[in-house]
Amino acid sequence: MSAQTAIAILDSMFDLFKQMGSGIALDLHWLEICRRLRRVRAEAVWSADLDLVATKLKAQAGHYAMTYRPPGNSDWIRQSNAERLDEVVTYYSILRAHLEQQLPP
Repeated sequence: MSAQTAIAILDSMFDLFKQMGSGIALDLHWLEICRRLRRVRAEAVWSADLDLVATKLKAQAGHYAMTYRPPGNSDWIRQSNAERLDEVVTYYSILRAHLEQQLPP
């Protein structure tokens, strides 16, 4: 088990978040996030805290995928989409911080 490998897998998700922001294939991106989180879990020393944050990350990504609306000319929709995607990235950041604590000094 390697926290460094888990962080590398987690970091590879950031490209998925950027693609999700464009609204393309959101369901496929959500499934890929779930798959990568399973790989992260296999690599890291897992705890209840990590499990909670990973569950929230999956939930926020799923919520974003289900509620995404093409912005068209509406700044309000664009802002709403961005705020929901920011929540996904927030939980990614929290999960990454927990994994960084597992790195040797």
